Amino acid sequence: MTCYGQNPIRSKPTVHSSRSRAIAYIILACLLCCTGCTAGPNVPTPPPTIARLPTVTPEPPAALAPTARIIRLGGTPLPTPSLTAVPTPAITADGVITASMAQLGLSAEPYAVLGDPAAPVTIVEFTDFGCVFCRRHHLLTFRALVEEYIATGKVFYVVKHLPVSSPQGERAALAAICAGEQGRYWEMHNALFAAGEAWQSDAATAQRRIDAIAAELGLDTAALRACSERAETKAIIGRHVGEAHALRVFGTPVFFINDRLLAGAQPIEVWRAVLAGSEE
Repeated sequence: MTCYGQNPIRSKPTVHSSRSRAIAYIILACLLCCTGCTAGPNVPTPPPTIARLPTVTPEPPAALAPTARIIRLGGTPLPTPSLTAVPTPAITADGVITASMAQLGLSAEPYAVLGDPAAPVTIVEFTDFGCVFCRRHHLLTFRALVEEYIATGKVFYVVKHLPVSSPQGERAALAAICAGEQGRYWEMHNALFAAGEAWQSDAATAQRRIDAIAAELGLDTAALRACSERAETKAIIGRHVGEAHALRVFGTPVFFINDRLLAGAQPIEVWRAVLAGSEE
């Protein structure tokens, strides 16, 4: 054995030693070959190259203009009557239930209705007085609907309250219902939408605004307040919310046009196109 670092003693090579060295070289070569064959599987495979994803979420593309979303409900579709047809609405102690309202499982409303119950189209609106888009619909579109469709006998309009987007929306809805008891639902409805910012405030501010509106309309303010506090009146809001949730409606404004659903504050041009299809 050779130890590096010492002076080796060199001796004259012999034939025997040469033969032994040759055999040693052959054995070493075989060992190296065998080692090379078995070492392959133990060599780690380099990991695949993976493209790095961006660490910052890219900006979304510019939002598209909102479009009308019309959904036909499941189940047996209602026949769409012509303008000359006269559906037979059901008369209840609380008001009228049209055929489409019955199919949707909606109850009658004694005050929040406009138009002829025998009209070929029934529109049911779920609304919130503190909802910006509900207010937009009321201020920009509703008047045209009244003039072109409700006043002409083509549409029967029903309002349901779903106060989910404003802290004082329920207080305003109760005031509207109680104004209906005094025969002034729609006047209160219009005034409450005109005071839309009040329903984003605190309870005391909202109540002062309701009292002022009631006085302006000549209503009995004390009776209005007492009505708003009654459990029976609050149960009406609960019924509206339950009906909305049963129809998978959780936001406002939402409109049911016979057996179809239209969401959002759409311009009158969209309404004309939708109602033209309902009248065919």
